[in-house]
Formats: sequence, C-alpha cells, structure tokens
Amino acid sequence: MDTRINIAVIIGVVFVLAFAVTLTQYENQAKSQDEEFEISEELITHWIEKYDPSENTISVTGSATVSSEPDTLIVVLGVESEAKTANESLSKNSNSLNSVISSLTNSGISKDDIQTSNFRINPLYDSIKDSNGNYQQILIGYRVSNILSIQTDKIDSAGNIIDVAVSSGANRVDNVSFQLSDDKSQKISDSLIANAITDATQKAKKALVPLKQQIVGVKSVIIHDNVMPYFDSPMRSSFDGMVMESSMKSAPIMSGDEEIRNNVRVTFYIASE
Repeated sequence: MDTRINIAVIIGVVFVLAFAVTLTQYENQAKSQDEEFEISEELITHWIEKYDPSENTISVTGSATVSSEPDTLIVVLGVESEAKTANESLSKNSNSLNSVISSLTNSGISKDDIQTSNFRINPLYDSIKDSNGNYQQILIGYRVSNILSIQTDKIDSAGNIIDVAVSSGANRVDNVSFQLSDDKSQKISDSLIANAITDATQKAKKALVPLKQQIVGVKSVIIHDNVMPYFDSPMRSSFDGMVMESSMKSAPIMSGDEEIRNNVRVTFYIASE
C-alpha cells in the first residue's frame, strides 16, 4: 500500500514539473513575439504627427516680380569660305578669321571673351546632266565655316562689334542676344524668393482674419524655378562684306528691360487665436 502511494506521489510531482516547464516555455515564447512586434514610441509619434486629422493648415501661393536690364551681350558671327580644295578653303578662312579676331581685340574686346562656337568643313556638289539625260553629283569644292561667340559685359557695343568684324572679313552674323550674368541672376533669384515668401505670408494672414485663425508655423515651402530671360535678336545673315559693311555701319542694337517673376507655394500650420 505504501509503495503504491509513493509511486502515485512521484508521478504527480513529475506531472506538475512537466506542466510548469511547458507553461514557462509558452510564456517565454509569447514574450519573445511581443518584443519582435513591439512598435517604438518614436514611430508612433511620427504617425500621429503625419496623419493627425486634427492638423490644420493653409496653403498659399506667393509671387514676386522685378524688372531688370541684362548685363551680358553675346554676338555670334564668323567667316564662311569656299574653294576647290579643302586646304585652300581652310587657309582662306583662317586668314580672314585671324584678321577678325585681331580687329576685335584691338577695339577693346578681350581674347577671353571670344570663343569658337562652331566649325565645319562641308563638300560642295553640283548636279550635271550627262549624255544619257541623268544628273550626276560632281564635287566642285569645299566650304569652311568658322563661327565665333563674343560674350562681353560691354552691353552697348553690339553695333560696334559687328562693324569691326564685318570690316575685317566676317561675312556671317548669326545672332545678337542679351542675358543676365550668373552673379546678377543669383542675386535677383534670392531677392525674388524672399519677396514671394513675404507675399504668401501676407496673403495667408489676410485670409485667416475672418476665420479667427493665426499662423503658428510653416509646414513646407515649394519654390518654383524661375527662368531668367534671354533677350534674343536673331540676325542670321550671310553676305558680301563690301555690301553689308555700309548697311550695318553703326547699327543701333538696344537690349531693353525684361520682367522676371518667381512663385512659391507655402503651407502654414494654423490655430485658433
């Protein structure tokens, strides 16, 4: 009888210990899973700030405008030459272009302001009818084009540059344009952005008055890139130097002012007064 009781007690103790171990393992596993899926307070705060339906904002577009006169002149001109051989055409072109560059520098244009913008050598063909009545392309020579870009801060010198170039051998004037230098462009852009933000702020304040709301912060600012004006005066012409020299003499070419605009989109946080 005692032996049976002792065996029963032992079996009971073993069962209790096994149950306790199993329960402990289950609790540890559940705790581990909770830790794996635990959401940080920082993430919860971020979600609340981003998706909080109680957040009140107002978005306003501000603009600013200024008139500015360009401070950079760009004249595109050059020499076009033709001859029976490529070497002969190139030699003629080089001699004329060197004369043009020399005359420009003697007139006060810096060599640093003169750059080659385009250079080409093209074959020239003529269509000749043969004895069978078919047209054949016959090589008759070569054309060399060497185009210069003169960029200077002497904004009123366009007419003089063309006069000097034509008088010394240039027979092409492709373009005269005016633009803002990088420094002036940056200063204008900075000023316009500041003024546009001020304009947006004033508009928002006026709109909030009847609503009894006030600005309490800025959520975002979107700056729309402004395009600086390019004052273009296309003058694509090829001509005989002697003919154009008299007609282009002291040609008046004026730049004029141009209006520049910048826009911003500002979103403000608002609250009751």
